[in-house]
Amino acid sequence: MNNFEETPNSTQDKKGTFLKEIKDTLTNFVSHNQPASSSSNRQQLPMQMGKPSIPHTKATFMAFVDVMIPSTFGALDLRLDDYVIWSLDHYISVQGNFGMENIQLSSATAGMLDAAAKQLIFSGNLKEIPNYSIHPEGGAFAALSFPDRLEVIHLLENGQVDMESLPLPYRNNIGFVKNILTNLHQMVMIGYYSEWFSHGATRIAPPENRRLERPFLTWYLVNYPGPSLGYRDLRGFLVKEFKE
Repeated sequence: MNNFEETPNSTQDKKGTFLKEIKDTLTNFVSHNQPASSSSNRQQLPMQMGKPSIPHTKATFMAFVDVMIPSTFGALDLRLDDYVIWSLDHYISVQGNFGMENIQLSSATAGMLDAAAKQLIFSGNLKEIPNYSIHPEGGAFAALSFPDRLEVIHLLENGQVDMESLPLPYRNNIGFVKNILTNLHQMVMIGYYSEWFSHGATRIAPPENRRLERPFLTWYLVNYPGPSLGYRDLRGFLVKEFKE
């Protein structure tokens, strides 16, 4: 097996460890910070999370990753919307009625971005008029201009939205909102500089079934040669004599 075939394994291990840390952090965070509710409310949790459609969720995250790393050769070119959605739906669990449950957190997160975007629109503080033709299957967030999308993210990060209007598990949970937004930024960076796009059509398959189908394009852009046991680099100069 050549070096090109070997490099993804160690990278996948490192990335998997990092995403596991994200999962553990978010799982513990939402479990400890979810507002108390009645038994009937908890039973409605999965249904409330699943309202936005798959096309709507995809359009929302296309808008999100595009503003994080715009084209050309940006996040959309590398299909990072798929990466963020897959990560949210497979690496994070929340406390449910019968213990920890895996849910489609991407759908709830898309709903959160839309709810905040609607509040910005109603406030009249937009920099540009929303354009729903950009992502026809998306909602309010996807229709916003780049500056207004960034403003929505800023408002959420600073708790300057009506927290009651957000979907579960974000409703009245500013800590979890901030936590997930921080990790969304990290997921975009991980996906961009990982082998995600190089897996081609297998990228949304289980990790053990993914195969390399393309070169590591972003590695070439930054002249990164891939994982190694070590690289030669200047670590300083030898000191013959040291004085205080």
